Amino acid sequence: MEIEKTAYRYAIKNAFLHGGKADIAAVIGKVVALHKDVELRKALPSIQAMVKKVNSMPLDEIAEEYKKFEGSYELKPPEKKEGLPDLEWAEKEGVITRFAPNPNGPFHLGSARAAILSHEYARKYGGKFLLRFDDTDPKVKKPIQNAKVIFLEDLEWLGCSVDEIYFASDRLETYYAFMRKVIEDEKAYVCTCEVEKWRSLTRQKKACPCRKKKPEKQMQLFEKMLSNELKEGNAVLRLKTDLNHADPSVRDWWIAKIVDKPEHPNTNAAGKHVWPSYNFASAIDDHEFGVTLIIRGQEHEQNQTRQEFLYNYFGWKYPHSIHFGRVSFEGAVLSTSMIKEGIEKGLFTGWDDPRLGTIRAFRRRGFKPEAIKQIIMEIGPKTADTTIEFNKLADINRELVQDKTARLEFIVDPIRLGVNYAPEKEVGEVLLSQGQQSFLVPKKEIEKRLEREVFTLKMAYNVRLTEKHDLDAQAEFVGEGKIDKAIVAWLVDGITVEVLMPDASTVFGLTESSYGFKDGEIVYFERLGFCRIEKVTERGSIKAVFAHK
Repeated sequence: MEIEKTAYRYAIKNAFLHGGKADIAAVIGKVVALHKDVELRKALPSIQAMVKKVNSMPLDEIAEEYKKFEGSYELKPPEKKEGLPDLEWAEKEGVITRFAPNPNGPFHLGSARAAILSHEYARKYGGKFLLRFDDTDPKVKKPIQNAKVIFLEDLEWLGCSVDEIYFASDRLETYYAFMRKVIEDEKAYVCTCEVEKWRSLTRQKKACPCRKKKPEKQMQLFEKMLSNELKEGNAVLRLKTDLNHADPSVRDWWIAKIVDKPEHPNTNAAGKHVWPSYNFASAIDDHEFGVTLIIRGQEHEQNQTRQEFLYNYFGWKYPHSIHFGRVSFEGAVLSTSMIKEGIEKGLFTGWDDPRLGTIRAFRRRGFKPEAIKQIIMEIGPKTADTTIEFNKLADINRELVQDKTARLEFIVDPIRLGVNYAPEKEVGEVLLSQGQQSFLVPKKEIEKRLEREVFTLKMAYNVRLTEKHDLDAQAEFVGEGKIDKAIVAWLVDGITVEVLMPDASTVFGLTESSYGFKDGEIVYFERLGFCRIEKVTERGSIKAVFAHK
């Protein structure tokens, strides 16, 4: 709507200044200048329509319209509103949204975009947010066990409260009823052609012979599909669409197929051999559940085109839709099929492996749900493809956690450093006794120093290295003045920490034994970064997962 308003306003101006006829190139230039994120390919039809409208108006009417806009033609983008763009129809029609994942694995940062935006639009207008599992592929993208528990856990962590829950696999009989209806109305047919033969005919914009069979014969074949008399690959149910459509994938798209040996966790679907396509089941449910707004990726625009044929046959109004661009994330795998394959092959330890972009992985690493939500809301529903930079997400998370996080000393690969002739000194809560003292310091700090070199023990005093070995070293106190050498961190004693890193490697070290660690808390280990405490073991050691620096 904003594109149309801008195009109309500048078409009026251009027409007023040029004898009643607006130049479309000039109007396009103004629209692009004012709407930086606009995809011209998608905006062009609206611009053309507005120019055509203005060019059909009498000159006196154009002059009247120009007076309304006079003084508002300064070329500057409209002020950006905080939050989601308004929906002009929402107050009148009400907003019911749905998140419709295929539950073949927990969802990731990309699909979280659809969930969060759908939830936020529903809440913005006091509507409903539905969770609908699109679990109608019992062969290729087989649903995981306990999908409801897993998805609700992730959604609740993200702050997305679900109003109603549905499983497509519970509704197979409903889909069958609608399939029979389109067959009776001669809008669908059972195709028994070989796939390649059907594709060849369709590419030539020709109907396959099955299309011409009478409804009675079509129904008989459909019942044979249901009874499994017809086997997998022998027949599919297709919707009759436009065989001349520019997009071949829209031509007579398939409604249902046969699966001889379905593997599905839903016992309600036991014994069912006919399974609906995503496009059919989703279209039926969106209407049945009263969905008024669909928010999904641009790859689904073709699906809308397909589904509109079905809606037109039933005389239904298609929901409003927003199709956003693809989301990629730096340094993490988002593809559910790739993740699933990696887990099966042992490449990943599970759905919460830190190398993955799943919501479970982010939660395990210590990211706050507010950070995920903030970055998704900043992107919003824009149509351009987006890459989420890890550093940006980390910056947001750092702001959320840093003021509430304990900062603890962390020594990687420690060795023992003995110091002779040391004075008594209190450093924080540690009392260093006079005479011989012993510290745990990073091995690499000792290895890189020459004997007789002077350095500073952090917040304590200066020492001179006198001996160094593989497992220990010796030094002597030389004073407390400031020196221009690196400061070496230390602990008097410590507890073992095992930190799982984003590349699945492990960092071992020691940290302060006096701190009372709790499972699930976020801490900051000096010189390493923010980490989430995953477990305090019975022996008192710590297992943690790295979040970010």
